[in-house]
Amino acid sequence: MVDSAINWLFVDLNSYFASIEQELCPELRGQPIAIVPIRIEAQTGCCIAVSYQAKAYGVQTGFSVADAKLLCPHIILVEARPRLYVEYHHRIAAAIEHCIPIQQVMSCDEFACQLLGRERTLLRATAIAYEIKRELRTVGITLRCSVGLAPNRLLAKIAGDMQKPDGLMIFERRYLPQALYSLELADIPGIGKRMEQRILAEGITTMRQLCTLTRERMHTIWGGVLGDRLWLWLRGEDFLEPPARPLQTLSRQHILPPDCRTPDKARAVALKLLHSTARKMRRNDLWAGGLSLQVGFYDHVAFACNVRIEPCHDPYTLQEHLIAVWPRVPAYTPSDLSVTLTHLDLAPSPDLFGIDPFNEPNAKQRVVTALDTINARYGLNTVYLGSVHQVRKEAPTRIPFGPPPPLEEFDDTADKLRTPRGPRGIRASDLPRVQPKTPTSGGSV
Repeated sequence: MVDSAINWLFVDLNSYFASIEQELCPELRGQPIAIVPIRIEAQTGCCIAVSYQAKAYGVQTGFSVADAKLLCPHIILVEARPRLYVEYHHRIAAAIEHCIPIQQVMSCDEFACQLLGRERTLLRATAIAYEIKRELRTVGITLRCSVGLAPNRLLAKIAGDMQKPDGLMIFERRYLPQALYSLELADIPGIGKRMEQRILAEGITTMRQLCTLTRERMHTIWGGVLGDRLWLWLRGEDFLEPPARPLQTLSRQHILPPDCRTPDKARAVALKLLHSTARKMRRNDLWAGGLSLQVGFYDHVAFACNVRIEPCHDPYTLQEHLIAVWPRVPAYTPSDLSVTLTHLDLAPSPDLFGIDPFNEPNAKQRVVTALDTINARYGLNTVYLGSVHQVRKEAPTRIPFGPPPPLEEFDDTADKLRTPRGPRGIRASDLPRVQPKTPTSGGSV
């Protein structure tokens, strides 16, 4: 039982954003499409997601639009609709939980499920994986997922990445770490470019070499307990990382579109980023003790400023601090903005000789509570501060790495249905159905 126990099941949706668009727009099914973060008329920017039909032409996530069109001239660009992707995320989560509870939402399209009792047998774990695949079809006929089964969560995620699309991969402890020898170093979560270069500098170029290192050597290479943890995980040990440190900073960045590259509009966008970051801070019951502003320019070196402030969490006080800093920003053509709230901490203790801010909230706190409640109920920016009026549709909420933001963070009007268009304004429904080379698909167990 110990050698064959499957402790984790990892669900990874395949080409998630593109699949949702193909689900909502039948004319896109079977077509090479790319999801782009800005209006589809723009020829700049990058592909934040691509369909498997586009991947068959060599187009990958992160490619520029220009490079994607070189490889696939008839690729269809579809503007991202983040709110819809988060709505489907919740439907998918509910479908998975018809089969098994979700232990942790890793991202908008990744879910980790811990197996218990008889679920840990290979036969039952495999049956649950296929139940999830069938249940997913009730959410959308275009949706597919890859499932990884393994003794621990890290290996289950790796397994889920190995068989795409619509695959199922299993790692059993008795075959570890030898079963990992065919992987590349970069296939291991946590080994990014910098870490890979450090490993290569030690003369380790293959997963076989990495897996045969001693625990002490891995501790040295990683410079701490991360090396010990990875050594154990690669051998099938099952334990979770210690709880993450409390948030120390929260930030939002935005690349300014052409019509916002003036000092006045850039300031308004910076204020909107500040308000958005402050909402997230309040959801985490935190207060900010510092504010950081960075402004990039096309014709000047970047500007950066950090200020310490009295702990606060209301947008009015934070806005006053940013407005006070803004006159120091050089009067050049701004290209991008970054606003960060720093020195985050739990709400300060009430003043023993003053008013308890929790039992008798002051006027600002009452207004903030009312503002958040109205926007949560009726939609983002139903009520907003006049300082962001001219840019209230700029810098919309995007889906970050990690768990998606709550639905109330999305503007209801931002994700209205649009008709995706192909090259030179051709409607997707008018395009011929092209049969590209068949992408390599993962097998099933």
